[in-house]
Amino acid sequence: MKRIEAIVLPSKEKDIIDALQKTEIGGLTVTSGRGRGKGVRKVKEGLGRYIERFNDVLTFVIVVDDSMVDEIVSILLEVSHTGSSGDGKIFVSTIDEIVDITTKEKGVKYI
Repeated sequence: MKRIEAIVLPSKEKDIIDALQKTEIGGLTVTSGRGRGKGVRKVKEGLGRYIERFNDVLTFVIVVDDSMVDEIVSILLEVSHTGSSGDGKIFVSTIDEIVDITTKEKGVKYI
């Protein structure tokens, strides 16, 4: 099993959810937050000039069978890519075990 974590622009939320609903994933978690990459920060104009420290981001967390990783990552790349700096990142890591809190049972059937 793999955990796919995608940090993306909030403007891509609907497109990502629509695309993922066409797959056989069991579910997903979406959280909002603030983050920044290592790139140069843009100067914002207004009453005064300032540099935003963080950008608004969404984090999608999806746990899937190993066989689905390439499909899900491809979908996330296709839907999230704008070609501009700050599109986001995708992380894939291994899950050793899943435990369902309601039933207290372990196993792949709970993803």
